[in-house]
Amino acid sequence: MKIGFYDSGLGGVKTLKDIIDMGLKEEIYYLADEKNKPYGTKSVEEVKKIARENVKRLIDLGCEIIVIACNTATSVAIADLRKEFIDIEIIGTEPAVKLANNEHLHKNVLTIATTITVNGEKLKQLIEKLDDDIEYDLLAADKLVTLIEDENFLNNQEEVNSYLEKLLEPYNFSDYSHIILGCTHFPIVKENIENILKEQNIDVKVIDGNHGIGRNLFKKIEERGSRNEKLNLNIISTADNPAFWKRAKEILGDIEYKNLEI
Repeated sequence: MKIGFYDSGLGGVKTLKDIIDMGLKEEIYYLADEKNKPYGTKSVEEVKKIARENVKRLIDLGCEIIVIACNTATSVAIADLRKEFIDIEIIGTEPAVKLANNEHLHKNVLTIATTITVNGEKLKQLIEKLDDDIEYDLLAADKLVTLIEDENFLNNQEEVNSYLEKLLEPYNFSDYSHIILGCTHFPIVKENIENILKEQNIDVKVIDGNHGIGRNLFKKIEERGSRNEKLNLNIISTADNPAFWKRAKEILGDIEYKNLEI
């Protein structure tokens, strides 16, 4: 079975890596929309148009299940995509607010995401369904996407940590139980955030939705009656960006892949 993954850049690579580590073995097509990144500060209509074009590319490649490994594209476009492409199983990415809620710690929860996700109706609707006695704070961090995408990310950890420290500084984390990483790029700096909290003796759980996406994907694969025994990974970028390929290799490690022309 052919399965598509789609993101504006590197975030979905981390999502894909985590799901491969869970045991994913299929023919995978990962589409990185380097041409149009970043999505977080674009208009809703722009993102809807871009998302449709990229999902259609993956469908034309024969993908039966498509993971939109992008919180921003999911929040504004998934409803329209599901209505149009009714024969395709489209799995979205949502901030893990339900996971934090289910642990019933009854403290505040901080969700860090892009501006368009923070301001979007989808996240607000998710939160409205949860416990009233938990306060869900939303924080936009678009610059973090740029830092993560930088080809020198691994050598720029001082700058990354400095930005994260300033981002988190205004919050009194004794009132919080969770920090939710609400953009697929942000799990790439999960360890950075955890280390900052540890240095300050702050006991707050940092979570993302990657394993939930993986469990949902495995369920859909089983429903369609197909499980392969070998991983065949193909990566496509909408723009020739050497920085993307360098960073993707760093994230994927020893996982082999083919670079396909769009």
